[in-house]
Amino acid sequence: MGTKLKVLNGTRSSTAPRLCDTCQSGLVRKGAAESDERIYCLITERNLNTRVVECNRYVDRAQPSLWEMRQIAWVLSTDSKHEAIGFIRAKEWERKHQDEELLPPHLD
Repeated sequence: MGTKLKVLNGTRSSTAPRLCDTCQSGLVRKGAAESDERIYCLITERNLNTRVVECNRYVDRAQPSLWEMRQIAWVLSTDSKHEAIGFIRAKEWERKHQDEELLPPHLD
């Protein structure tokens, strides 16, 4: 009778895309020759010699950062004095409420 082996969460695919190409922390430098390529990770602060296909610090550079999202955010504003409800830009809300926090501290 043969032994059965089950791999938890499967194995990493050798055809999976290299994460460093699209990560905010990955610097990929290519020379004229196909073999002339260096990958540097800003998180580990070192050159990488392996093809990274899974990383717990991966941040897609195509997605906006939290700071960028705050710059374009709209805030639902209520004004009980004028009985008005509507959206205003986050910068305008911050200007009117300088002593208040827009986001709770645990989300900041």
